Amino acid sequence: MGRTVPSFRIAEAQEVAGWKAFRKALPGKDRAAFDQMTGAARLYTSASSAAVRPSRFEGMAMALIFHHQKLLARAIRSALEIRQGEGSP
Repeated sequence: MGRTVPSFRIAEAQEVAGWKAFRKALPGKDRAAFDQMTGAARLYTSASSAAVRPSRFEGMAMALIFHHQKLLARAIRSALEIRQGEGSP
């Protein structure tokens, strides 16, 4: 019998573990941001696993890009609402 393919959640945890040295090299104040970033990728694990990519990093990267896009769009909407509330064009 062939080897069992790990679930994407397990593969994702393995990928994050592979970046442990990178995280450790970051200044202490930046490690929390790194942890938040990898945590954000977990929000879209099901979408990443459905995309069937040859690299688990690709799925995580797309999840992070998507998450950041959503945050950026929300920030822009908020800024526009504040501007409109001030009466600016």
